[in-house]
Amino acid sequence: MKSGILLWNKGLFQQQARSITWIAVFFTLALIIMLPLSILIDHLTRVASGQFTDSFSFYNDRFNPVFEFSFAFQLIVYAIFPILLGIILVNFTTKKAATDFMHGLPFTRQTILTNTYLAGTAALLAPLLITGALLAILLPFLNDQFYDFVDILGWMGLSFLIVLLLFIFTIMIGMFVGNGLLHAGLTYLMIFVPAGLIVLVLYNLQYYVKGLALTNYAENIMTNGMFFVRLAMLLDDPFSLTEYAIYTLIAALFTAVSYIAYTKRPSEATDQTIVFPFFRYLFLYVLTFFAMLVAGFFFSEIQQGNFAWAVVGYFLGAFIGYTILQMILQKTLRLVWPWKGFVIYGVFVALLIIPVNFSAGFYENAVPEASEVQSVSINNIYQDSEVRYMESPESIEQVIAIHETLTEVAVSNTYNIDSISIDYKLKNGGTLSREYRVPYELVADLTEELRRNEEYKLMNEPIFRMQKNNEITYLSLTLQYSREEIRITDMTQIQELMDAIEKDVRETPSRWQFSTNDNYFGDIYFNGLDDQYQSHANVSLYMDYTNTIEWLKENNYTEGMLAPEELDSVIVVPEWTGDWSMEYDEILYNNGDINQLPDPKYIATDNEEIQAIYTAVTEGAGTDYTVIVPQNGSYTTLSFTEENAPDFIKDALPLP
Repeated sequence: MKSGILLWNKGLFQQQARSITWIAVFFTLALIIMLPLSILIDHLTRVASGQFTDSFSFYNDRFNPVFEFSFAFQLIVYAIFPILLGIILVNFTTKKAATDFMHGLPFTRQTILTNTYLAGTAALLAPLLITGALLAILLPFLNDQFYDFVDILGWMGLSFLIVLLLFIFTIMIGMFVGNGLLHAGLTYLMIFVPAGLIVLVLYNLQYYVKGLALTNYAENIMTNGMFFVRLAMLLDDPFSLTEYAIYTLIAALFTAVSYIAYTKRPSEATDQTIVFPFFRYLFLYVLTFFAMLVAGFFFSEIQQGNFAWAVVGYFLGAFIGYTILQMILQKTLRLVWPWKGFVIYGVFVALLIIPVNFSAGFYENAVPEASEVQSVSINNIYQDSEVRYMESPESIEQVIAIHETLTEVAVSNTYNIDSISIDYKLKNGGTLSREYRVPYELVADLTEELRRNEEYKLMNEPIFRMQKNNEITYLSLTLQYSREEIRITDMTQIQELMDAIEKDVRETPSRWQFSTNDNYFGDIYFNGLDDQYQSHANVSLYMDYTNTIEWLKENNYTEGMLAPEELDSVIVVPEWTGDWSMEYDEILYNNGDINQLPDPKYIATDNEEIQAIYTAVTEGAGTDYTVIVPQNGSYTTLSFTEENAPDFIKDALPLP
């Protein structure tokens, strides 16, 4: 009777351990092959070839060199072996004969589960210890000692936390299922479903809740709510002490739940797919909801938020998901379809629309007062995801004005749009994020006042960041219609050109993120930058950069710039939305005879007229008039608005 109350029993432990011996052996071999053996082979290869350079020296300033050596393969191994161990160790709960045998032994269920945990923990810890010992033995013999003993201990500790958490989670899931195959599938599924369900809800709401900060919310939820996603980011973003504490508490919670569930689990539950009735319904309806959201999102994406098609998707997804899950629960393909449960589910989901609509109204209209805002950031997500906060009252008021307009003009479709995100840091310590889809043609006008803001330019324009960099070795000048790259290596010229660009950026509205590039004529690339500048290592040049153009002319760098004084003629046509638009495309984009363009058109050959047309182009982008410029046997196009058009163009080509 004594053994019945002990938490650890030698015989029971050995019996459990024998069932997973080969899994532990394979786990050990996988780790040895990935780490000490691979490191040794690389070392011997470099010795044989006479290479004694520190090929792994870049690991030394990173997260953990032992992890980084074969990080992707380690994650794959960690995602397989602890879950496989857990499934095998509790497989006896899914077979009646094995269950009767185990429960017929003179041990309490707590003792059985404790020895199960101990056997699995030993099978996970031993491979890590063996691999760590081999890494330590190998270290003195390496020419390139890119890791040390502290790295080995850190690798063993973090690896043990990862595999132990997955193992405990697998055991806990096993207490709720009565089928081994379902146990495996449900374990992996439940790692992703909770956070995935929230993300799917957000992706479906994006078409019906204006301003939903989808990118921000989804990224945070996937990173913090999906364990494998968080692990994939480990090299760039190591666990914090808080995360270590949270994962430890989660492991303890899963362990406690598994003991409670195993104690209450009926012995005859081996013939049930899901053991407990409550969790049977949870399994059925949560996954039905998941399938419904997947199908609804698919139809919404195809039809760009068309509500009728979204409803069709929701119904089909729910119907298919509910039917398949009922087949799993009833363990038969000859299904007696329980329609009442499906109707109840449908009514419940329909009732959810009421509070969602009510809450959406508050969400959409929540625009903070300027007095509540400490700082604000505004970004075009498609062009720059980096969040840079502005603090001046002028910037805050301008962004709030844009935000108020966006609540009225934003659209739900994803075609022909820019995506604008706004992030506030509030004085009360809170934050507020919104994300809007805005038609291309509105973006430049909507943000024009902000783009003239000095703080916005200083915060965003690449030239100001480049001016602070002392590592620039040379500039590469690439003009739009020049076939050759121009290198500028003289440091005096480099500084003069950068000063000219900076002056132009200060004098013109910023084009960073929120402006069309119709009068763009080239780029300057900065070479020799350190890593923090590499993401924005070029500056675009535009026809209204008068100081820059003047400097390029003075220094003979204007070949390919399409300067107006270098052109013999240009052709101006009104916006090509008439019946002849296809003929226009055929001539222009296939380098046909431009003189065959149908009327109306205006051919400017006088240099003063060409200069006036170019002035209209540089005053602002627009598509009321298109300028066709012959260049090297092909054509390029510029554009300007009716407001900026010269009088002779308005007279010759009046718009309707």
